[in-house]
Amino acid sequence: MSSLRPALIGIGLLGLLLTAMAVAVQLTTDRGSITSRTVDAIVVSTVMAIYIGTGLFAWARRPHNLVGALLCATGFTFMLNSLTVSDTGWVFTLGSVLGSVFFIVFAQLVLTYPTGRAATAAERRLLAAGYGLAIGVPLAYALFSPDLEGHSAEEAPANLILLADLPWLADAIDVAGSLAGVAVIAGLLWLMVQRWREATSAARRLLTPILVCGGALIVLLGSVLIADLVVDDDSVLYAVLNLAALVPFLALPFVFLTGLLRSRWVQVAAVGDLLERLGGEERQQLGAVVAEALEDPSVTVAYWLDAEERFVDDDGRPVTLPDPDDPARAAVEVRHGDVLVGVIVHDRSLEEERDIVGAAANAAALAMENGRLEAELRARVEDLRESRARLVTEGMAERRRLERDLHDGAQQRLVSLSLQLGLARGAVDRDPGEARLLLDRAAGELDQALAELRELARGLHPAILTDRGLPAAIEVLAARSPTPVEVEEVAAERLPAPVEAAAYFVVSEALANLAKHAEAEHATVRVQRENGHAVVEVHDDGRGGADADGHGLRGLSDRVAALDGRLDVESPPGKGTTIRAEIPCASS
Repeated sequence: MSSLRPALIGIGLLGLLLTAMAVAVQLTTDRGSITSRTVDAIVVSTVMAIYIGTGLFAWARRPHNLVGALLCATGFTFMLNSLTVSDTGWVFTLGSVLGSVFFIVFAQLVLTYPTGRAATAAERRLLAAGYGLAIGVPLAYALFSPDLEGHSAEEAPANLILLADLPWLADAIDVAGSLAGVAVIAGLLWLMVQRWREATSAARRLLTPILVCGGALIVLLGSVLIADLVVDDDSVLYAVLNLAALVPFLALPFVFLTGLLRSRWVQVAAVGDLLERLGGEERQQLGAVVAEALEDPSVTVAYWLDAEERFVDDDGRPVTLPDPDDPARAAVEVRHGDVLVGVIVHDRSLEEERDIVGAAANAAALAMENGRLEAELRARVEDLRESRARLVTEGMAERRRLERDLHDGAQQRLVSLSLQLGLARGAVDRDPGEARLLLDRAAGELDQALAELRELARGLHPAILTDRGLPAAIEVLAARSPTPVEVEEVAAERLPAPVEAAAYFVVSEALANLAKHAEAEHATVRVQRENGHAVVEVHDDGRGGADADGHGLRGLSDRVAALDGRLDVESPPGKGTTIRAEIPCASS
C-alpha cells in the first residue's frame, strides 16, 4: 500500500487537472447559451469526480482488484466526450473520434465485476469488438464526413482528418456501426444474464445491484443507437433517452460504494456477533455459526488433523479442499498462532471480501483449536466404525473361505479315509494283503488331512506365536520368504496377545506383498517398543508404488485400527516400500 499511495495521489491530481480542463472547454465554447454550458460543465465535472473519486477509494481498499482502475478509466474517458463542444479543431476532432470509448470502459466494468477481469473468451472477444467499434466507426465516419457530432461545418470547427466528402459512405458507416453496436449491446446483456444465472446465491447478492444498474444504462444506450437510425439527433425522444441514460450512469458508482462500505459494516457486525456467539453458552456447530456470519450457507469448516495429515468436518468426515482453479469454491487457512488448525471453505465470490473472511477466520481460530480435538475424536470414531464394518465383512468372507477349504480339502480326505477303512475292514478276513494296502492308503490320507488342518490353523493363529512368541514367529516368516529378509530387531518381551497377533500379521502380509509385487532384492524387519507403542516396520528395496487402499493393506489397517493403532505406507515409485504400524500396548 505504501508504494501504491504515491501513484494514487498522482492519478487523483491528474483527475483534478483533466476535470478543470473539461470544465474550461465547456465554459469557453461559443456554442449554446451560458446556462446550457454551465449545466454541461456541472454534469461533466460531477461524473468525472464521482467515478475517479470512487475508483481511487476502491483501488486503495483493494489494490489487486481492477474495479477501482476501471472506475477511474471511465471517469477519464468520459472527459473525451466533453471535448466535442470545443472550438479548437484538433480538440473537437479528438473528442468526436474517441467520445464513445467511455461506454465500452463502463461496459467492461459492469461485465467483469467484481474482479475487473474478463473470465471467459466470450467476454474478451465481445469487449475487443466493442473497443473496435467505439474507436473504428467514429474514425471511419470522420474520414468521409465534414459534419461531426451532429454539427454542420458552419457550427463546429473543421474536421481535421477529413479525407473526402462522401456523405453516402459516411451514412453507410454510421448505419452499419449503429447496427453492430446494437449487436454488441445484445451480447453484453446476454452475458450478464448468463453470469447471474450461473452465480451462487452469495455471488448473486454481490452482482445483482451492479448488473441491474449497469444493465439499465446499456439498454438505454442501445435504445439511443436505435433511435439514431430512425429520428433526428435534435428530436425530443433522442434527448429524453440521453437524459434517462445519465441516471443509472451516475448511480452506479454510488451503488458500488454502498456495497463496499456495507461490507465494512457487515464485517464489524458479523465478526462481533461471531465472537459473542463463540464466547457464549450457545453450543452449535462452528460451521453453521461462520456460515451465518459470512452470509454464505455453503460454508464448510474443516479441521486439520496433523497426525493423520487430513482435513475433517464437524462430524469427523474427511473434507477435500477445492482446487485453486475452482471457479466456484475457495478456502482460507485458519491459524492459532503459527499452528494450522483448519480452513474455511467458502463461495469464491467472497474472495472480494477478503477482510471479512480473514477476520472471521481470526475470530474462529480459538474455537477451531478447541473444536479440532472434538473433530479428531469424531474422526477416530468414524474410522473405527468403518474399519469395524470392514472387519465384519472380512470375517464373513474368511468364514466362507474356511468352509470352502474344509469342504474341498480335509473333509474330502476324511470322507476318502472313511471309505478306505470300510473297504479294509471287509477285506481283513478275505484278503489280508489287500487290507494292509488299504490301511496304508488310509494312513496317507490321514497324514494329508492333518497337514492341511495344520496349514489352515496356521492361517488363523500360528501355534509358534503362542508357544514361542513374536521373535521366533517372525524368524519363521523371514526364513520362508523367497526374498532375503533381515530381522534387525524384535522386542524380546512378550506383548499382549492381540498386539502380538496384529504385529505378526503386519509382517506376514508385508512379506507376502513383497514376494508377489515388489521385485525386491532385500528387506528388513524391525519390531520395537516405543513410548507405550509396539512399532512394527518392514522395509524393502523394491519398485515401490504400493497401493495403501489395496485389499491386503486395507485389511491390515483395519486390524491395527481395531487396536486404536495406525498403519502408514510409504511407497514412492522406484524407491521401495516402508510399512510402519504403531499399536498401543500396555504392559503385559
